[in-house]
Amino acid sequence: MHHSESHPHLSIPTPDPQQVCQLVQADGRELLTLSVRRRGRPTHLSWMHLCLGVLACVLMQWRSQLDLRRLLCFEGFWHVPPVLPICDQAIYNRLERAGPWMRQLFDQLSQRMRARLEPWQDHSLAPFATQVIALDECVLDRVGRWLPELRALLRGDARLRAGRLSALFDLRLQQWLRVDLLEDAATNCKVHALEMIEQLQENTLLLFDRGYFSFEWLDVLTERRLWWITRYSNRASYTVVHGIYEADGVRDLIVLFGVHRSDRARYPVRLIQFWYHKKFYQYVTNVCDPTVLPLAEVARLYARRWDIELGFRLLKDHLQLRLLWCAKWPVIQVQLWAGLLLAQYFHGLQHEIAMQAGVRPQDVSLDLLTRMTGRMFQAGRDPLEVVRWWGREAGLIRPSTRTVYAVPFVDQAWVRPPPEEVLEPREHVRYAHRSDRQRQERAQARAAKQAAKTHQGACHAPPTNLLE
Repeated sequence: MHHSESHPHLSIPTPDPQQVCQLVQADGRELLTLSVRRRGRPTHLSWMHLCLGVLACVLMQWRSQLDLRRLLCFEGFWHVPPVLPICDQAIYNRLERAGPWMRQLFDQLSQRMRARLEPWQDHSLAPFATQVIALDECVLDRVGRWLPELRALLRGDARLRAGRLSALFDLRLQQWLRVDLLEDAATNCKVHALEMIEQLQENTLLLFDRGYFSFEWLDVLTERRLWWITRYSNRASYTVVHGIYEADGVRDLIVLFGVHRSDRARYPVRLIQFWYHKKFYQYVTNVCDPTVLPLAEVARLYARRWDIELGFRLLKDHLQLRLLWCAKWPVIQVQLWAGLLLAQYFHGLQHEIAMQAGVRPQDVSLDLLTRMTGRMFQAGRDPLEVVRWWGREAGLIRPSTRTVYAVPFVDQAWVRPPPEEVLEPREHVRYAHRSDRQRQERAQARAAKQAAKTHQGACHAPPTNLLE
């Protein structure tokens, strides 16, 4: 075991005294920050080795913790030799404590990717905003009933869900700005939304779907000097205070949400309505100046909110995070952080390839990129160089199939910007805080009422058969 192979003699360079002093000072500073080593047998598997093994398993789409042990102890990966054989339970125990290390690796990679992609920012996307961010949540798939407390649950129970991801996605850099892993999968998305926007800069443009729509949430964003765009939802009542443009099926209005005293918003907002391919689109934004944000830009920007949905798809479909290794929340977090770390790298690689090729980021196939990158690394090849030479021939760069919305043409001569007195906030404001139980009861009542109307209409309908 202690045999050492003979190597040819290497010439050692002679350092100068200044380099020696710098090295000693650096080593001394590191020794001062080192913690006291614990007693006992030295570890054969370092935390970095374990985290890299988890990344390799997620990249190769392996499906169990036992695959991780085979990779670390018997096979090796990426020119990393296998370690001494360790029992499976030892690896499982260390895997439960690897969450902070994976989170630290994710943060370090995110900082490096943002610094690398800074010259490739897409400043043509909402030039008036400091950042363009998409906000959304993703509920994870159900876990296997392996634990004793989960075996008694029926299939479809919400407690079988592994959790949810609440995330902010930077559209200019195509990077995850912030991701929070939440264990409770059944909580409404608005509960954690305020924590997600705490560190956003002023004049940031936030894109979110109709699940976040509420008068209080919209007013809070405006008070924090954040721009936002969303879809009109919940049949919210409103009062028109100014008409910017109304013609040819297009309505661009300044409205105040809330007609009744029980629920009223404070700040006026802009409501945009138009028809496209026999479908009615309605957008809401607090950018009330039509010269800063025209109607066509509103539709184009909100269509880019789909980028965060594609990011969730990359995690679930391409990186196979819908197949969870374990039902324990600490191990699930380790797998999620590993998938997010790889997704951060693939998004940055996709954006850099697109900017160098002069195409849109969605014109670079993420599916092929995730499948081919692992084989490129194994062969010792740089993915950027490979795609640069034959990316179009291999199908990595191809026209995207995403829908491009062509909104009706609006003549700027007929646009009437709102005067300042129209944009004054409302004095008397009240928010109707409806609980999830009340919303569920209202939805059930509406469904029962609709079912009764359908049944009554079927009873009084004329017979379709003459024999009846």
